[in-house]
Amino acid sequence: ELTGGDYIMVVRNNYFWLPDDNETAFIANGDMAKIIRVRREEERHGFRFAEVTLELVDFPDVGAITCKVLLDTLQIESPNLPYEANKKLYEGLLLDYEHITNKKERLQAIKQDPYYNALQIKFAYAVTCHKAQGGQWDAVFVDQGFLTEDMVDLDFMRWLYTAVTRAKKELFLVNFSKDLFAEKIEEEY
Repeated sequence: ELTGGDYIMVVRNNYFWLPDDNETAFIANGDMAKIIRVRREEERHGFRFAEVTLELVDFPDVGAITCKVLLDTLQIESPNLPYEANKKLYEGLLLDYEHITNKKERLQAIKQDPYYNALQIKFAYAVTCHKAQGGQWDAVFVDQGFLTEDMVDLDFMRWLYTAVTRAKKELFLVNFSKDLFAEKIEEEY
C-alpha cells in the first residue's frame, strides 16, 4: 500500500514529530514528503499504522524523520480523519492509559502518544488546484472536468490562471473543450 519512493501529503497539522530545536516549527497540512522506508505496519484500536522514514520535500534541511503514519487516511474520501474516527482512536487510547488515575496526567500521556500523533496522510501524485497554490512543478496536468458554457465565468478563469501558472516547464491540458481555444489569435499593436 505504502512503499519507499511514494510521495505523500500531510493532511492535518502535526506538532509532534519534529525536534524542538528545528526551525520548522511543525509539519503543516499540505506539506509534501517522500517516503524513504516503511517499517512496521500494525493495527491499534481498529486503525492501521506504519512506522516510516520520510523527507519533507520543501524542507530538505530537516533531514530524514522517522514517525508513525495513519494508513487509513490514504484512501478515505474525507480530507482527513473524520471526527467520529478521531473520537474512536482517542477512546481506545484512553483505555491504554487507564492505569494513570490522575485525569490531567492521563490526558498528557495521550498527547505524547505516537499513535495519537501519527501523521494523517494522502498520496500526493495529484493535487487539487487549491492545494497546489503557492507551489510549482516541472510538469503540470490540468483536467478541465465537467464544464458547461455558463460555468465559464470569472471564478473559472481565476482557477484556470492558478492551474496554468503552477507549471515551470510543461503544461498538459486534459479533457479541455475546443471552445476554450481561439482558432486564430490576432495581435493588436
